[in-house]
Amino acid sequence: MKPVIKNIDNFSNPILGSEDGVPTVVSLYHDHEPGESSKHHSHDWEHQVFITRGQGIIWVDDIEYPIKKGDFVLVPPNCTHHFKNTGTTTLSRVTFNPKASEKYL
Repeated sequence: MKPVIKNIDNFSNPILGSEDGVPTVVSLYHDHEPGESSKHHSHDWEHQVFITRGQGIIWVDDIEYPIKKGDFVLVPPNCTHHFKNTGTTTLSRVTFNPKASEKYL
């Protein structure tokens, strides 16, 4: 199998998914402008997230945790959560989910 290379300038989520032949993990990219939040939600799989720029919080089960560029975050399964940009510049993140999550995206 050859590698699959995609650029974020021409993406739709998941950036890397079943159509690309991924065996276990889908990859997503998100930008949040100042004050923006992701959807408040819960599901039975973990997220692994890498913050590529900016700062904000991840809200998990009623507690806010600060996040910033360079942080890796493990969001446990079955918790209610969302990401929020609390900074003045774009908050960007790369998220890795199990392949089974793709049908819910």
